[in-house]
Amino acid sequence: MYKIKKIIAHPAYNEHLKRNCDAESERIFCCHNFEHVVDTARLTYILILEEGNPFISREIAYAAGLLHDIGRWAEYQTGKDHAEKSADLAKEILIEADFSSDETRLIQKAISEHRDKNYSRKNRTILSAALARADSLARKCFCCSSRDNCNKLEQQPNRNTLIY
Repeated sequence: MYKIKKIIAHPAYNEHLKRNCDAESERIFCCHNFEHVVDTARLTYILILEEGNPFISREIAYAAGLLHDIGRWAEYQTGKDHAEKSADLAKEILIEADFSSDETRLIQKAISEHRDKNYSRKNRTILSAALARADSLARKCFCCSSRDNCNKLEQQPNRNTLIY
């Protein structure tokens, strides 16, 4: 996965992850660190395989998962949803990692829509739906020490047990 190695080594990618960690240093709930994005990337690819879709490559699925939260730090600063910011920040990284313009647009669309949990919404791509589901499934709510204080617990698929 040549392109994925380029993303992980990209200075801007690492800077965004660092900014996320800095912004969430006191956070008791789920964080948007490397562990979360790798879990999301793996689950995105698993979900695509389970759908039987051979048109989304492993590199595209992983790129979407790895990049989906890189703008989370900006949400803490501005209060605006991080999905669009993450999609914008991903463009340069994707281009420099040698993704084509079509692949870049597909990944950016999925990233910009990953907060929309209406998985069956019309005009949604397979990648977009898989990324949104994977983002929720990547949370380990059933064993979280902060679950009693979480206002999103009832919405989480893993609130009682590990699904994936």
